[in-house]
Amino acid sequence: MKKFKTVFNNMKYFVPLLLKTSPMVIISMVIVSILGSIEDLIFIIFPKMIVEELWGNKDKVILLYVVIIFVGSLFISTFLSNIFSRIQYYCIQKADFKIDEMFNKKISSIDYFHIEDPKFADELSYAKQCLNQYSNGIYSVVYALSTIIRSIITITSVFSIVMLYSRIDILLITLVGVIISVRIYGKYQQLDEEYNKQFVRTNRRQWYFNKSIVSFRLQKELRLYNAYDYIKEKGTEVNEEIDQGLKTLTKKNKRYNVLDISYHYIFAMFITISILVYSVYKGDITLPIFTMLFSALSVLKNNMSNLIYGLKTYYKDCTYQENFIKLMKSESVFKLGTKHIEEIKEIEFKNVSFKYPRTDNYILQNVSFKITNKEKTSLVGLNGAGKTTIIKLLCRFFEVKEGEILVNGININEYLYDEYMNCLSVVFQDFKIISFSIKNNIEIDQDNQEKLYDVLSRSKVLDRVMELPNKEHTYINKWFDKTGVEFSGGEMQKFALSRALYKDASFVILDEPTSALDAMAEAEIYYHFKDVVGTKLCMFISHRLSSCIFSDNILVLDGNKIVECGNHNELMQNTEGLYYKMFKSQAEYYK
Repeated sequence: MKKFKTVFNNMKYFVPLLLKTSPMVIISMVIVSILGSIEDLIFIIFPKMIVEELWGNKDKVILLYVVIIFVGSLFISTFLSNIFSRIQYYCIQKADFKIDEMFNKKISSIDYFHIEDPKFADELSYAKQCLNQYSNGIYSVVYALSTIIRSIITITSVFSIVMLYSRIDILLITLVGVIISVRIYGKYQQLDEEYNKQFVRTNRRQWYFNKSIVSFRLQKELRLYNAYDYIKEKGTEVNEEIDQGLKTLTKKNKRYNVLDISYHYIFAMFITISILVYSVYKGDITLPIFTMLFSALSVLKNNMSNLIYGLKTYYKDCTYQENFIKLMKSESVFKLGTKHIEEIKEIEFKNVSFKYPRTDNYILQNVSFKITNKEKTSLVGLNGAGKTTIIKLLCRFFEVKEGEILVNGININEYLYDEYMNCLSVVFQDFKIISFSIKNNIEIDQDNQEKLYDVLSRSKVLDRVMELPNKEHTYINKWFDKTGVEFSGGEMQKFALSRALYKDASFVILDEPTSALDAMAEAEIYYHFKDVVGTKLCMFISHRLSSCIFSDNILVLDGNKIVECGNHNELMQNTEGLYYKMFKSQAEYYK
């Protein structure tokens, strides 16, 4: 009962999905299934008619007509079947692409705290493999439906034909043979499933090693530190582990393979043929009837086997695809808000304590502060003090369970997620630039050249862009375009800043926004900081405390708490404070 429920639930999910993404898949599949059943029946009926005529009157004209109709029927059904099979294949590919798009969109919208969870990374990898690698994805759904439709039509027709001659004995033998054969096949499936579950993480490691070897970003390190041999060695270890697992699986499968072949030919074929031959010998049936029954039983056995194999295989696929369906149906804990928001005017942390999932140590403990009136706020502190964590919490990447974060006086989780995210422009410390053009990296989904040039100018990189032959249409690196340019780290950081400014959100967050810039470029950015960011509410993190001089307010983090708060002049009054010590320590290097 559980198996039928699993199969039903899987069909309930994928059939509407197919009708939505590519309805022609269902139509072509039904036509191909019916044509397949017609071909099965042709091979049962027409050989019997030919033998009957040869056995009886031997009329050449009738024989010619029968042969022409036989071959003509096969030609038409095969011709139509090939046409609709190609249509079906094309439509399945179309649906497969769309389902991949849906999967990728789901990944991009899933709660961020899952992304940093190694266990979830395994689940994500397994869900993807379950759909495309272990279960053949949408192809398995269509194949299962096609097998069910064709087998039911053919089995019903053949059963009726055999029962006309009261041969229930050979029907029962055929049924028993199919059941035993299917039981053996079930052992194959069980071994495959155990192997796939055992090597999920191993396969992910193998993918990572292969990806690392071809990554453009790693090529300098691979060459400089001779890391290629090390990664290759690790990859070889994984390959050997997988190879050993496959050898073990092959040895186990051999035993069942020998048993299956021996049973099929010694038991099923021998007994069935013997009974039919004995019936002809006794005169119970004629040779034409023998020909038809033998063909019918072969077709019946194949279709019964296909139906049961198909259902068992599809059930196995369902157990894999359940992981995919579960992921696709998962709900975000951060996207349940209902309140609208157009602008962030005020931010307040109220007694916020936070520790990352699967850890026991608090990164933040009882942190409280307030940013208002379009202030420029700096967040400073030693490494590991929790600065970037505050940014992640503001971005709703993790859930705050102790204390609360208020935006405009309302808990951030109460706002509609997309509207809230539209109010944020962030440049992360580990920012990423896509291997597209400069324009595509900054504008993303808009097209406003005047605005583009404005943000490039404010980020102090417009002159560099304008001297390029293709200007803003220049590709970043040569991944997609051989004329692409390998920009410096500082230039890339300016592009990331331009992207954040182009979004024109009401709250700007800059996490080490000038870490890749030289001292002169950094000074120019901060000297014109108000021109760069405007009058927006702004928070930035920087280890170079000279940049904090331009801030309206400075929050100093130490030991997961805010220990000081004020502007630069106020904090420098406390000669025992952490900010004073950090600032003086850095200043020593510039004397």
